[in-house]
Amino acid sequence: MIQYIDYDKCSHCGRCVQICPMDVFQALGSLVYIAHQKDCMTCYLCEEECCSEAIYVDPYRGYKAVHSIY
Repeated sequence: MIQYIDYDKCSHCGRCVQICPMDVFQALGSLVYIAHQKDCMTCYLCEEECCSEAIYVDPYRGYKAVHSIY
């Protein structure tokens, strides 16, 4: 899922807000932030479309496997 935006690299173009099918990002003026991280479906569109390479999407969602002992 989406992990972070590197604000030192971010050009504030807003492309991630426009391209995300799950509305994970929100814009407050020119500042873009991750508003709904858990909604990320790890499609990598934001990372691929980021012209400044400021977005990192982790391929793992962080779920732990649940094993039944029954």
